[in-house]
Amino acid sequence: MLFKYALLMAMLVLGLALGSLPKLKRPTTPKIHSLEQQSELLSVQNPSRTQICFGYYGPKLNTVSSKYEFDYLACTDSFEKSSQAIYCNWNSTLYGLASQADYGCNTFADCSTIVDYVEAFECFARWGAQESKTMYAISANATESAATIQMQLQTKENQLAICVNEADRYFVEDTTAMYEELNACLNGLPVGYTTSAPTTIIDYQTTGF
Repeated sequence: MLFKYALLMAMLVLGLALGSLPKLKRPTTPKIHSLEQQSELLSVQNPSRTQICFGYYGPKLNTVSSKYEFDYLACTDSFEKSSQAIYCNWNSTLYGLASQADYGCNTFADCSTIVDYVEAFECFARWGAQESKTMYAISANATESAATIQMQLQTKENQLAICVNEADRYFVEDTTAMYEELNACLNGLPVGYTTSAPTTIIDYQTTGF
């Protein structure tokens, strides 16, 4: 019976792991904060440029924000699916260990039904020696399996961190570039004037999921 709870505990651990995913929070930097303040100041100093510049760059900033949300959710979705797949791959091993343990328990239960005391004790002695070997093997296999699962999950967590870090970096770079162009526009440069690189697209195949 003890091993029957192992699957439930494993799924509970998975639920806790997935439930602890970092919440979506757009990253910022002192430079972005400074550029935002500069935009506010320039919009006051150059009101004639405010409507045209914010009208052009406002949607672009929203696009950068939406792209970050898409990238972030793609990272966490890939992590959830790959983590669930790990547990699914180990289901047969878990059920196999549970079956071995249940068989041993049932064998001892059969010994307890023997009326003759001598035969009953002999039954316990005989199966006890055998089951001690079986239980040791179960323990060793379970320990090895648990360590392997933890290692596989840790790999997925590392891949998640890399994926989110890339999304954060691209968001910061693109947001910084958009604010720099917005401020240049507010300073009198033509709308659409840019010296920045194009928006970066994340290749999720390179993140390891």
